[in-house]
Amino acid sequence: MKKFKKLLALMLIIAMTMSILAGCGKKTQDVTKEEEEVEVEKAESTGPKVYRKSGMSTDTLNPHVSDSTSESYVMELIYGNLLDLIYDKESEGLKFIPNHAEALPTTEDGITWVFKLKKDIKWTDGTPIDANSYVWSWKMLLDPELINSGARALFDTIPVVNALEYFKGEVEWEEVGIKALDDYTLEIKLETQMPEIDVLLTFSRGYQATTPVHKELYEAGMKEKVKKEGEEDSKGLKETDYATSLEKTPSSGTYKLTEWVRDQHKVYEKNTGTPVADYYTPDRIEERVISENSTRIQLFEKGELEAVSVTGDDYEKYAEDPRIVFQEANTVWGFYINGKSEKNPILQNKDLRKALFYGINRDAISKGVFKVYASSPYYISTPCMVGDWKEGLKYRDTEKAKAITPEGSGYNPELAKEYFEKAYAANGNKKIQIEIIYFEAQETMKRLSEVAEEEYEKLFGSDKLDITLRAMPPMAAYDTYENGDYDMGIGARGQNTFNAWKSMVVWTSDFPNKTDTMYNKEFDELFKRTTQGDLMNKPEERIEALVRMEEILMDEIPLIPIFQNNNAVMYQDRIKLITGGKYMPEVGFAPYQAEILDQ
Repeated sequence: MKKFKKLLALMLIIAMTMSILAGCGKKTQDVTKEEEEVEVEKAESTGPKVYRKSGMSTDTLNPHVSDSTSESYVMELIYGNLLDLIYDKESEGLKFIPNHAEALPTTEDGITWVFKLKKDIKWTDGTPIDANSYVWSWKMLLDPELINSGARALFDTIPVVNALEYFKGEVEWEEVGIKALDDYTLEIKLETQMPEIDVLLTFSRGYQATTPVHKELYEAGMKEKVKKEGEEDSKGLKETDYATSLEKTPSSGTYKLTEWVRDQHKVYEKNTGTPVADYYTPDRIEERVISENSTRIQLFEKGELEAVSVTGDDYEKYAEDPRIVFQEANTVWGFYINGKSEKNPILQNKDLRKALFYGINRDAISKGVFKVYASSPYYISTPCMVGDWKEGLKYRDTEKAKAITPEGSGYNPELAKEYFEKAYAANGNKKIQIEIIYFEAQETMKRLSEVAEEEYEKLFGSDKLDITLRAMPPMAAYDTYENGDYDMGIGARGQNTFNAWKSMVVWTSDFPNKTDTMYNKEFDELFKRTTQGDLMNKPEERIEALVRMEEILMDEIPLIPIFQNNNAVMYQDRIKLITGGKYMPEVGFAPYQAEILDQ
């Protein structure tokens, strides 16, 4: 299907080109000189290129603390980094290019990495950005009094010397492996050798935690931390209101945020002087905050949005539309389950969690509700690679991963009932009651939960199991998960496509903003060994360790995996995708690199 879409797109471009040649090169005698000039003028029209999109609400654009996908999409536009990652049309693949840096980093041993910076990088207010700007920003990122969630980029994603120790307040900043050798040279020392891909990704546009922050604005917003109800006293002493409103949000990237009306819209204007500006097509990006996909589709049909995801019943309407392309998501969705619940202690019972794992009819949700999604009885999504990222070996395609993956969609009613009866007996043969949280104002999420309620009660008996549903805004739901005040709730875990081992950090015991209740020492140890320990350079043993980590997840079940959101996306005819409809890791369809025809 993807090859067909690519061929179709190519045919459309060829047809369009032939049409222009036919119209401008071989005119009939009926075409006057005035009409010819008008046609040439139309063909050469070079008006501003505007890309109109939908998005979700954002609370903060502080790259040190933000952990939401919607905020990440904004920060990719407005913040630059040492490198950028783009789709390269010539090689038909991904390419790292220098942004604030002069070139890709150099290293002799895979431990010490050196970046040379360009000398003309500035914030949009004219404030210079140099090596010292990066060093100060990373010092703030790791500040032990701020406890920034993004700090893990410098001690988990890549293990910078003494970064974790500084974050814990155990050493002085001078002992951390981050130095400005001069105003335009950065040196980063790691605890151990790391694959080049990990280093390149950590300092590229898509990894916002390592982008520089504006020192004056960051410091101006600093204040004593206001504790939330139930929050530990040790969880940070300071905070900053940096990037929480338009006037407090600077830009160092390809676009400048020029309008931000919370919960309504944003506007981005191109910074034409930035190093990578020429790789991106839109002169202006207009974003509306729209939570309901039905509204997005209506606006798409009116020509007011450039792209829209098509799922559920809408997909049946557009299934044969030639504008549709398909993505392979690196995110697994499912129900978090509170295995440490004190309010509902039966959830601590592993037999119950396994009953719920095997008792969910994933196809009824992925194909019945969303139509185009893939059922996921696993925790590591299909795009995740092992080995050399350029070779593209996917974890799920290895024989070791296949050996532990439940058959089919993982739906095993008989096994599920065996586990449930054990749990029911452990509950004193009393009815088990479970509340499921879903995201409000999202019809498919409501239907997902309704299908789960119906399937579970039908399988286990409504006399033994009672499921109730509660709607909550997405951000409020995740806060509830972090506070441990829930039974089950819809949620997702995105993953590092190029390093499946790094993706496992979200399940470790000390992960900040933890939305699950799994604390497993063996898992934590395997994570350390595979990401910065003795298994780093032992490919086969490293894969075996990853398999064991997934086995632990399948035994503990902190989340009941249900689907991988492989969306069908529809683009307007005026958007000519540079990838030809092929979905690429990290950059997707590279829509901001697309050719945009005049409206």
